[in-house]
Amino acid sequence: MFYKVAKAVVKRFYHTRFKIRVIGEERIPESGPVVICSNHISEYDPPLIGISTRREMSFFAKTELFKIPVLGYLISNLNAIPVDRGKGDRQALKKSVEALKEGKMLTMFPEGTRTKDGRLQDLQEGASFMAVKGGATIVPAAIKGEYNRHKGITLVFGKPMDVNEMTAAGMTRKDITKELKTQINNLLLS
Repeated sequence: MFYKVAKAVVKRFYHTRFKIRVIGEERIPESGPVVICSNHISEYDPPLIGISTRREMSFFAKTELFKIPVLGYLISNLNAIPVDRGKGDRQALKKSVEALKEGKMLTMFPEGTRTKDGRLQDLQEGASFMAVKGGATIVPAAIKGEYNRHKGITLVFGKPMDVNEMTAAGMTRKDITKELKTQINNLLLS
């Protein structure tokens, strides 16, 4: 219930403040484990994805955010998974794989941090690791434009990547990560 109310409030705020266009939301599977993987241009990105999908999602948030009084309470109740950045946070990986095995949807920014120049950086393998371990489909996504009322922001969801088929065909997590980067870049250029 809290998630739905918060989503409605944030959606209203975003649509009042920004010009938003969403393409391909129907490509997100309606059930089952899903990892949405997007480029990362702004702190506004996680809520943008959250308000642009029908399904409830979980996401990673750096541990420091949970220590901020009001924000920490909010993100704890919005399915955030705390992660110690820069460390191999096994507890965060375990929680995310468990969530996927329960059929939930997780949003990740596999670059690991926001881009400084707008170009897609090298991707870390955490998303492909979690998708393989959790039996999840990966949905590539691209965020393009600017968070404002004039130029606006566009969120494009790409064609789902069936990780089970990819691993059955002999692809490794590294191969899946390379393919994911190609798919996100293609969405950015489209």
